[in-house]
Amino acid sequence: MLRNLSLIILVLALYGEVNGDSKGNPEAFLDMSGMIVYNGYPMETHIVVTEDGYALTVHRITHGRGKRNSTDCDKGVVLLQHGTLGSSIIWVFSGKDNALAYMLADQGYDVWLPNVRGNEYSTMYTPQRDPRTREFWDFSLDEGGVYDLPAVIDYILEKTGKEKIIYVGHSMGTTVFYIMMSQRPEYNEKITVMISLGAIAYASHSKKFMGNVIAYLSDPVSKLLNLIGLNHIKPFPHALSKIGPILCFEMPVISYICQKFLTSVTEVDLQGINQTLIPVYLNNANAGAPMKQMLHYVQLYKSGRFCQYDYGKSENLKRYNSTQPPSYNISKTEVPVAIFYAEADTTADVTDVMKLYNELPNVIKLQKVAQKGFNHLDFVTHKDIATLVNKPVIDILQPYCKQ
Repeated sequence: MLRNLSLIILVLALYGEVNGDSKGNPEAFLDMSGMIVYNGYPMETHIVVTEDGYALTVHRITHGRGKRNSTDCDKGVVLLQHGTLGSSIIWVFSGKDNALAYMLADQGYDVWLPNVRGNEYSTMYTPQRDPRTREFWDFSLDEGGVYDLPAVIDYILEKTGKEKIIYVGHSMGTTVFYIMMSQRPEYNEKITVMISLGAIAYASHSKKFMGNVIAYLSDPVSKLLNLIGLNHIKPFPHALSKIGPILCFEMPVISYICQKFLTSVTEVDLQGINQTLIPVYLNNANAGAPMKQMLHYVQLYKSGRFCQYDYGKSENLKRYNSTQPPSYNISKTEVPVAIFYAEADTTADVTDVMKLYNELPNVIKLQKVAQKGFNHLDFVTHKDIATLVNKPVIDILQPYCKQ
């Protein structure tokens, strides 16, 4: 969310290059399908078209490695929704013994991994939508909850013959879920249980330096973006991993300042990352996103509210019949919810998470990650997420098995 992910990638690039760990990983330049197959899992790719004409790529892992594991119950279907600037690949790029998608598949779950509109897997042309046009990128967080998730959920239920799914979201994957519950509460009937990792609804206590600067400059920044026609962030090229040494390791004094600045801005826990996977992270950390979506998060930060996109007073009157954008009604989330949070997460700050927790009517678990320094990205990149996060998640899901 309120962070400059290009700097995160650069920090990892610098660290990987200087330690000699950014070479030789065969998964570094594989796409989502290639990575799943490389690790020995069955893989399917599905295209879901939303009500407003966007084509979304959804990946599927039908079962674990080898033959389907024998289980004593029907584990059912799990939907894993990625966060801001990410893609479905975040659920697998930590490796077959650490990534949540693989662990769930090995447990016997049917795992579905959607990509939101506008990321590199969901920018396809349709008769209604052309990614080369400005109109294609004119969407905020609202559309993810109103159109994308309902379309994907209905598609999954139709394909599998199930009545309900299990939902797991990280960061923006939680935001769009709570938007869906508010705007389309009938989908409560289609969710068994929801797991929130690094949940973001309220965002006013985010402590991200770069995000805070952008927030205070959001009005002129928004006008400038419109003026120059910059409507989305493109995925970063693989060659970015080679820039680090040139920028920050050629001159000793500059390198010290550079590294200190970058680590203070991004707060990446270099000790918490599996060093052999750094090249995989480098080439998949940013899958692209529209600027309007990023500005929506800035609005949440500035307003202290969990609300629809703010178009300004006059346009709000036309769209919402109010000068202020309507707040989302979190209390409409009737499904059981488990929340995982971390004290060192400066994006999904504990204060904001607790505000969300207090408004949800059916929280079955509130769990702090038991690891000092665990942050927002660690939910998908930490070398110990298997034990810190994923196994506790699987334990929560166990009672929902159908005998």
